[in-house]
Parts: sequence; C-alpha cells; structure tokens
Amino acid sequence: MAEIEMPGDEVQRLGELLGRVVELIDTRPSGYNPADVGPPLVRPGTDFDEAWKDGRVQVKRNSKDLKDGCDAIVKAFAEFDTGMGSSLKEGGQGTGGDPTPSGGGARPAS
Repeated sequence: MAEIEMPGDEVQRLGELLGRVVELIDTRPSGYNPADVGPPLVRPGTDFDEAWKDGRVQVKRNSKDLKDGCDAIVKAFAEFDTGMGSSLKEGGQGTGGDPTPSGGGARPAS
C-alpha cells in the first residue's frame, strides 16, 4: 500500500500564520509621520501609502483564501485518517489478528 505523507503540522501552522496576516494587514505603524522621512520623500511616501490601501485589500483577500485552503486540507486529511483507521478496525486489521488479505483467498505461506 502506498503511503501518503502529509505535513499536517506545517500546513496547520501556515494557516495560522495566514490568519495572523489577515488580522494585521489593516494596521498601520503607530506614530508614523510622513514628515519624519524628510522633504524629498514625503510625497512618494504618502503616494505609496495611498496606493498600498488597494494592495492591502488584495493581500487580505488572497491570504484569507489561502488560510481557508489550508484549513480544508488539514480537515480533509484528518477525516481521511479517521475513516481509514475505522475501516482497518472494522476489517480486523486493528485487533492484532492475522486477517486474510483482500480478495478472499488463503494467505500465502511465508
């Protein structure tokens, strides 16, 4: 049987971090004053800050979509794992016995 290796902890952590991005994306640094960057940079800095508002919306939306995807992956693998464990127990695989392999034939001698 092929093994499926899923880095569940890492995917779950990524989802948590993306959730944090969604929470923090609208925050602004406290005490920011465009004049503090000096006269040559006041206008470009202000222009960037205004333009970034649209970028924040896009990054927030995309981060939320990615977080939802991570959550769905973790949930799907957990459900699959639970279902697979249940089916193994129901089939006698989890009871410590030596069940006949699928197909109903006798188990080959070792």
